[in-house]
Amino acid sequence: LHQHPDPPNVLRTEEQNALFKQGLGCLGTLYSHQYTRVLRLTSFPDGHKAEDQPEGTNVAKYFDRGWCFTEQCWAGLTKAGYLSLDLGKMRAGVEYDCWSLMRDCTQAGGRRPPLLPSAFAAELETKSFTNGKDDKPLVKRLYEAAFEEQFGKATELDYAYLGWGDAEAAQLAEVLASGAAPRLETLELPYNKIGDAGCRALAAALGRKWVATRLSRVDLCGNSIRDGGAKALAAALAHGGACPSLRQLYLDYNCIGDKGAEALAAALGKEGAAPRLEELYLYGNQIGDEGGKALAAALKEGAAPSLKTLWVGYKNKEQPELVAVCEERGINLY
Repeated sequence: LHQHPDPPNVLRTEEQNALFKQGLGCLGTLYSHQYTRVLRLTSFPDGHKAEDQPEGTNVAKYFDRGWCFTEQCWAGLTKAGYLSLDLGKMRAGVEYDCWSLMRDCTQAGGRRPPLLPSAFAAELETKSFTNGKDDKPLVKRLYEAAFEEQFGKATELDYAYLGWGDAEAAQLAEVLASGAAPRLETLELPYNKIGDAGCRALAAALGRKWVATRLSRVDLCGNSIRDGGAKALAAALAHGGACPSLRQLYLDYNCIGDKGAEALAAALGKEGAAPRLEELYLYGNQIGDEGGKALAAALKEGAAPSLKTLWVGYKNKEQPELVAVCEERGINLY
């Protein structure tokens, strides 16, 4: 971008300045594009000293810098989690391969959830720029443009294995609830640390009519969701018009018990609830006989009319009522 000419104090020519402005306007697309890989160097090697830098250099820490914050937020919009890595998370003395590098550099804040433009603008006010406040209006416009571009065309959001908890899930839920992703078909959040509070926030967002009309796959496998979260999801599914295209729901390897299973069963029995649901994954939870019986009763009454596959785990797959109704309806029970 020819931002810092060499030798110093040499101004860009008119032609160079036009190219600079053109390039600046494309930065959001470059960082946020779903196929670009962003490597962020958020810490300096030992021995680096701020006082050794040339006069006028922005010596603020990475996360306090306006442009660095912006680039990180661009890279955290819709691209898959492993495509934006915080190299400052690398551990001294560790010999990395591709997979271990991606693991370490996306955990503990290495990959943060997306921000609404309004939230981004508010946080930007706490950051510093070399040119003072002059860059902030420009950066806000560029971020909003990239946000609308990427979420507007996103069909899949893959935020797997990022160590996200309830706060991160709630932040993502705000984005989804805004209707920013009208074309979304797949939401991947497996193997994070999302509990009931985060699941409630996501359920509230997805339960809004017209927010997730194309959503066909939701993966919350391997989190920490209990009965409270399952009940919130059930309430969202029971709400007429919510997630009408949902075909696959993954809730396996959580901590859902009988009460959660009963709530899901009751929700699926509501008229118009998940009419296209074909696959439901519940194994690896804490669902006992009562939960299995509730599912069997709901299915016998015609719940989930499109269901083809039900994974409940070894304890429930031999539950007599459940076996009988699945055989009757031609549902594969595992």
